[in-house]
Amino acid sequence: MAETPVIRFGVIGCADIARKVSRAISLAPNASLYAVGSRSLDKARNFATANGFPDGAKVYGSYEAVLDDPDVDAVYVPLPTSLHVQWATLAARKGKHVLLEKPVALNAAEFKEIIEACESSGVQFMDGTMWMHHPRTASMKAFLSDAHRFGQLKSV
Repeated sequence: MAETPVIRFGVIGCADIARKVSRAISLAPNASLYAVGSRSLDKARNFATANGFPDGAKVYGSYEAVLDDPDVDAVYVPLPTSLHVQWATLAARKGKHVLLEKPVALNAAEFKEIIEACESSGVQFMDGTMWMHHPRTASMKAFLSDAHRFGQLKSV
């Protein structure tokens, strides 16, 4: 049986939400925190130290350096929404899978541009809407779908 490859994540930006997602990445059996980049090398170093990045993790003083690292497989982008289209499309064009924090874009046109960049580059796109993937969501759906308890729900 083939071993599942470990996806090496680069984090571009040190926003507060990136702390939680970095922890989730580090706990995933098929992912690793490989690199972090910030506009400031000191901020990236501090973020890596404070958030349990492994000793060998790369620390960069720019977002571009993370995207240029040939060993980064995927990037997590917790930047402000106004910067998503710029960095997500660049990441895709550089062959990186993209995990983009929500909301993914300022409008539908920007979202379309991001999706097209990912599709044309052959990389995966995922948004940071974690609740859809949480086991609790399936339990809530089953609970609320019980017609004997609530009757016929029209919408949630």
